[in-house]
Amino acid sequence: MSDLPLARFRATIQYDGTGFRGWQLQPGERTVQGDVERALGRLLAARCRVSAAGRTDTGVHAVGQEISFDAPRRWAEADLLRGLNALLPRDVWIERLRAADPDFQPRFRAEARRYEYLASDLEDGASPVLRGRIWHIGTTRTLDPEQLSRFSQALVGEHSFAALSKSGQPERGTRCRVVRAEWTRTPTGLLHFTIVADRFLHRMVRYVVTTLIEAATGRREAADLARLLAAGDPAGGARAPAAGTRSPVPAPACGLYLTGVRYGDGWNRPPGIPGFIPTRTRQPGMP
Repeated sequence: MSDLPLARFRATIQYDGTGFRGWQLQPGERTVQGDVERALGRLLAARCRVSAAGRTDTGVHAVGQEISFDAPRRWAEADLLRGLNALLPRDVWIERLRAADPDFQPRFRAEARRYEYLASDLEDGASPVLRGRIWHIGTTRTLDPEQLSRFSQALVGEHSFAALSKSGQPERGTRCRVVRAEWTRTPTGLLHFTIVADRFLHRMVRYVVTTLIEAATGRREAADLARLLAAGDPAGGARAPAAGTRSPVPAPACGLYLTGVRYGDGWNRPPGIPGFIPTRTRQPGMP
């Protein structure tokens, strides 16, 4: 393949994260990146490296992950799409594939990312049909999504999430700019959280979700979220949270979905989770 003229392609992919140790390659582990690169290698008869917009953790799902790779220019987009989907395992699927600028890089070109989280505070949330897709909270009372949304407004703006993540990126610090954070209830009764930010830290959304749910169920003070955000200094480092503020634990990975990445030409995919949240009409400027 090295002797052939190459072109860059980009694709929007979906995957069920249950059987993977996350996106990124890891020796001796099954990863989404590994499966995608293996399929490309078989199709192109050459090694092919894939870049992604973000590195989802073990057990986290995606319906709007964006990737890029180089392939011989002679390949038509439709043929690449059909060939890759034929070779990929059943828990990975390419929704859309198209040609890209030669310098397109899905991580560094991204302007925003969108995650959605599904949880249930209802008895039928324990159904085995939902296992691996949502977090069954098991609370003894029904939660109010409007109250959860009010609590979530403390997230909007630029903050250090050092106290609400497992680790940051040393070269970029721990500050993230959140532009949207809100809860709704789906027609089937699930709690649905949407958060949009310029970037996300390791396990950040899962720490945020647990903190909000604990505040709504009375297991922590509502002001704890603001205190945890204040525990990051302006340089992006971390201080100890205020006295009496308990450190959060991450919500289960099974309820978390990467549902979109925004670039200069708009979102790669509209909001929504297949089977749970109907996908709305594609709107490039939608947060």
